[in-house]
Amino acid sequence: MLTIIPHSELTLAETAEQWLQQLPGPVMIEVPGKDRTRCRIVSTLIHGNEPSGFYAVHRYLLENHTPATDLAISIASVRAARLPPMHRHRFVPGEYDLNRRFGKLKAQDKVTELAHQLTEYIRNRCPTAVVDLHNTSGASPAFAVSINEHEKVLKVAALFTENMIVTQLNVGALMEQNFNCPVVTIECGGANDPRSHEAAYQGLLKFLNNDRLDSLATKPIQLYHHPVRVSIQPNLSLTYAKQPDPNFDITLVPDIEQLNFTGLTAKQCFGWSRQPLEQTFEAIGDDGHDCLSDLFHQQEQALYANANLKCFMATMRADIALNDCLFYILKTK
Repeated sequence: MLTIIPHSELTLAETAEQWLQQLPGPVMIEVPGKDRTRCRIVSTLIHGNEPSGFYAVHRYLLENHTPATDLAISIASVRAARLPPMHRHRFVPGEYDLNRRFGKLKAQDKVTELAHQLTEYIRNRCPTAVVDLHNTSGASPAFAVSINEHEKVLKVAALFTENMIVTQLNVGALMEQNFNCPVVTIECGGANDPRSHEAAYQGLLKFLNNDRLDSLATKPIQLYHHPVRVSIQPNLSLTYAKQPDPNFDITLVPDIEQLNFTGLTAKQCFGWSRQPLEQTFEAIGDDGHDCLSDLFHQQEQALYANANLKCFMATMRADIALNDCLFYILKTK
């Protein structure tokens, strides 16, 4: 159940990890701002292994800032984040991924119920903007994601990054919900990179302490449209190596994270599969159709792109690649 904590009742530990251990579970922290007529929402730890946003809000609260407007901070997957080793688990094993349950019909499980509680709370607060702070599953520069490119969305995104992906893919994420205001996901970069934590904090300062977000100058931001979500078919095994491993169905090259925001060329082998291509992956675009054969081909076991592709969210975490997705890709010229 979601616990509401007014700022006047908040007890902060000296370190973020100590504070995490003290939290009662999923919480919404309410901080009064200079303007009590408006509210902004910050979401953190929707995934327990993505701590940059959590570190940023702990630092912000510890420094005792007064935000420009009322502020509500969501710290969601506390149980998953606390599982040893800390910040290793995306969600509690055996339960749903919270960021795949928004917009789903009510169910008896606690994760879907939490998604409904968070959605209802945000709608009742009528925020002027919502920012959902995440980390990428592998090493990566920061980027934003949104379902539209409205000018107000771009202004919020530009507080954190110079790159934004615009997508109509529906996976059950908080970002996809309609709150009648800009809703932006910020992928701050890799979870273990201190630069990601600093990017989250610096962006948070600008987002929370600027009085009028809509009056900010619109900064140039690179937009990327129509990403394709590439996922692995069920019941396959995966490893990472420089050559195919006969003990696994799929072997990916060990430097696959280096493809994030750099790209995959048509002549570049990115892995091997013992299964035919269509039994190995699916590649779902904005229209909901599988475009796998348009994007990739297989020569014997080796896997290649049909054209130059830009990748993001590629990871060296086999559990995430198997249970969520392998990566997202965009066609490049």
